[in-house]
Amino acid sequence: MKKSEIYMKKIQIVAVILMSMLFFTACDLHDTLDQDVIVGNMAPQVYWEIGSSTVTAGSNVPFTAQYYTTSEATVDHLEVWYNLWEQESKTVNCPWTTSLVFNFTATTTVEKRISQKISEYPHIEANWSNDLHAYTFSATFPTSNTLASIAWIKPTSFDSTKMVSYFGADFMQHFKDSLYSRMQAVDFQKMYQGLNLVTNFKIYLDSTYNDNTGKYDYHFPSDANGNMPVPEAIRIIYQSIPFADLILNTSNANYEVEFSRSYSIDANLKAIDTKAVVGTAIKTTITLN
Repeated sequence: MKKSEIYMKKIQIVAVILMSMLFFTACDLHDTLDQDVIVGNMAPQVYWEIGSSTVTAGSNVPFTAQYYTTSEATVDHLEVWYNLWEQESKTVNCPWTTSLVFNFTATTTVEKRISQKISEYPHIEANWSNDLHAYTFSATFPTSNTLASIAWIKPTSFDSTKMVSYFGADFMQHFKDSLYSRMQAVDFQKMYQGLNLVTNFKIYLDSTYNDNTGKYDYHFPSDANGNMPVPEAIRIIYQSIPFADLILNTSNANYEVEFSRSYSIDANLKAIDTKAVVGTAIKTTITLN
């Protein structure tokens, strides 16, 4: 036999040995992973149904639960946990402006409290159901009456105390100042005449013919620099206008302000066995009103 043939046979033998080693190594790895899956504490299986996804704040929330375990450890007890979300919506609108839409809008959702244990329930062997092949029981958990929703929507009477409480102490002045800096002559005219503050607003105006519309555009008179500042008399009158009048809708006899606050919870049921292994149900969101 030639040396080259002997050399090739040696390479083939080595290759077969290497493939065999890889095969056995792969089997060992597979067996190890399989052992890792099998070894360990199995958590209890938990399922629950909430009586209603919307409840009155301060009332108890009814639920029905089913649970079982395939572990050697038995279930010791169950717990209800939930966090707390606060949702706020704010809107303020000035109905007097025609040259622009001027309003304030804000919507926030904040987690006011992280999840914590609310209630605990003992495991009772007598709750076993042969039909369901699981333990089953019905119970309730509490909510706080301080979490009732709030709604202040376009009131017919203005409440400055609520305005400060819901929007902050500086909001009204900031809104008024910001509105003033954006108003045009036509906006002041509509507001002042609508609030019966000026009988003849045209004495403060000048006009320019608009070739595009074929009409006159009314504006405040120009100064030496070509600017059209708000006349001093108009500025002084504006300073005297209370905030409530800035958002008064005389057509609907209400104030263009809206505030709402509501709460919701993400509730979960946990089953804890005697080895402190925890099984959890699917999280349920509940709205409080």
